[in-house]
Amino acid sequence: MTDLPILYERAGVDGLCPSPICWRSRIALALKGVTVERRAMRFADVDRLEQITGSRTVPVLAVNGAMIIGSDAIAAHLDEAVPDRPRLLGNGAAAAGLELERELGARIGPLVGADFPRRLLPEDRAYYRESREARFGKSFEELEAVRAGLELDLAFSIGRLEPPLEAHRYLAGDEIGWIDIVAYTYLLWIAFASPRSLPEFVNPVRTWFERHDADWRRICLEPTVPEPMTEPCE
Repeated sequence: MTDLPILYERAGVDGLCPSPICWRSRIALALKGVTVERRAMRFADVDRLEQITGSRTVPVLAVNGAMIIGSDAIAAHLDEAVPDRPRLLGNGAAAAGLELERELGARIGPLVGADFPRRLLPEDRAYYRESREARFGKSFEELEAVRAGLELDLAFSIGRLEPPLEAHRYLAGDEIGWIDIVAYTYLLWIAFASPRSLPEFVNPVRTWFERHDADWRRICLEPTVPEPMTEPCE
């Protein structure tokens, strides 16, 4: 009997994976009908993760002795391994997903940053704060002071989703694609990390979001027990 592939992902409070990047791989695996074993890794496990997978970041899919690193690479692998299911990438989908990721990530990260650590394990919170404040160039307190502007920026970015959804059922066109998964997981991340930051969606974005939400939210927020630490974190 063949061992199941292993998906290494981020650990969070109550066994809930807090990473929208990891959620993408969960959704992609579900759409492709691929069953995996999930292993939740703390930020504090980074050295151990690298020893196992060769990567210091998640998600990583371990399959048949290979380590597939990153959600985009996992999606590409799944398209090749399971071609008769919905094709996620192709026709510029990877580039479109990356562009959307950069825009939404830049808007959402600073907005939810102060609230998000409550979703992380206690030993990961200081690292997250330090690394994100360095990335954003402002403390969480400074970002709170400009919250109104951040909310306007996010509303503008979400508004850019409206034209393609007025013309098509999905952001990717007539069939679901990677850009739909990227957009959905970022919007769910707002609701998960910082409900007070969640804007009101208007049609056609609201209809598109609700179409996926019941199934995809369940997939993203299914609990996983974190891997035990082998060494105390410093």
